[in-house]
Parts: sequence; structure tokens; C-alpha cells
Amino acid sequence: MPDDKTKRGSADRARVSANESYEMRDLAKKTGLPVPLVTKVTQQVGPMRQKVEQKLTQMKRNGKK
Repeated sequence: MPDDKTKRGSADRARVSANESYEMRDLAKKTGLPVPLVTKVTQQVGPMRQKVEQKLTQMKRNGKK
């Protein structure tokens, strides 16, 4: 994540930061899962948005909340 929020690009959109509450909140809203679970998954699988969303979708499909 860039320190300067005005300098964003594809590299920034490809990653998610567990330290940014708004990113965790947005992912939680998108997936329908609680914020603490989204944060935990992000810390486990790493910062790549595609991997995080894939894991969250898989968890939701399996009924794990």
C-alpha cells in the first residue's frame, strides 16, 4: 500500500491491507462474512486480493462463519 493515497494503480488494487479497517469492512460487506474473519483470512493467506477473496468465497460456500 502506498503511503500517499493519491498514488494508486493496478498493483495497489491487487493487494489488500489487513491494517486498513476500511478494506476489511469492504471485503466483509462484499462477501457477507464478519470483519474479524476477513482480517484473520487476510493474515493467513497474505495480501493478494484474489487469494483472499477466493478463500472467503470458499468458506462462505462451505458455511463457515
